[in-house]
Amino acid sequence: MLVFTNDWGKEGCPMKKNTPNILKLSCLAILLLCSILLVRCTMVLPNAYSKAREKTQKILAHNGFKGKVQVKLIKKVFLDSDGIYVDYTYSEDTYDNQTISLDSQITFNLDWTVNGEEYVTPSHYWESYLQQKSVKKEEQKLFKELKKQSLGLDIEEFSFKDNILIDQEAGNRRKHLAEENRKNGKHDFYGYYQIPYQTMIDEHIVTMSIRVSDTENTSKKDLEEAATKLDASKLPDGEYEFYYFTTDKENSAYYDNSGYIGYTFNIQDGKVIQDDDD
Repeated sequence: MLVFTNDWGKEGCPMKKNTPNILKLSCLAILLLCSILLVRCTMVLPNAYSKAREKTQKILAHNGFKGKVQVKLIKKVFLDSDGIYVDYTYSEDTYDNQTISLDSQITFNLDWTVNGEEYVTPSHYWESYLQQKSVKKEEQKLFKELKKQSLGLDIEEFSFKDNILIDQEAGNRRKHLAEENRKNGKHDFYGYYQIPYQTMIDEHIVTMSIRVSDTENTSKKDLEEAATKLDASKLPDGEYEFYYFTTDKENSAYYDNSGYIGYTFNIQDGKVIQDDDD
């Protein structure tokens, strides 16, 4: 009668000491499979970058954007959502001797076609007018003016902020301005770049945003009081906001609890007009 004492246990079954080795081999096999799948998901052909640039540039040019395209990253995916995902930078040389760049994305099908390609545009091109030299110069001028005033708050930044997210009519007015620009041969960023800062104020397509420092004692009431202390005669008419970001995110004014606390008001004919809806 044979007796299994070393390699085999009862009824000819492997003993437990071999189990760890089997588990190790199983884990290695799973890791190898995952590695193969990962490579399969991201592998692209050597000429893919030049092809992606050529295809993207052709689509954008057809849609009115005749600048340059530089491809930064390509991911070719065969699982879940099949496609070729391309991160690229779109840039244009503008009328005021700047090169403005926008980071964007485009998704190709595996045959290098694009669904709805007539709607493909660079990301946030409609806000490009905020990058004009004249706009940046005016921002610095107004920032210095605000820093000189005694408002009881430390002014960190002044900037023009696009209004489209809170005012649909502002988006329509901006679209009309871009159309007029294109008619007059001003094609930078499909006509959206060359909008004078005074026009964007007069047409209410921007808010003049004033960021202040957050301290432990800063509150929305401080923002309201600062507005009453403004020497508005030194500031252009238009829509304004004081704001700061707080760690007390439960009281944030934004739905995403970002910590934003703000107070909006208007300046008209050199006087502060309180916003009743704020």
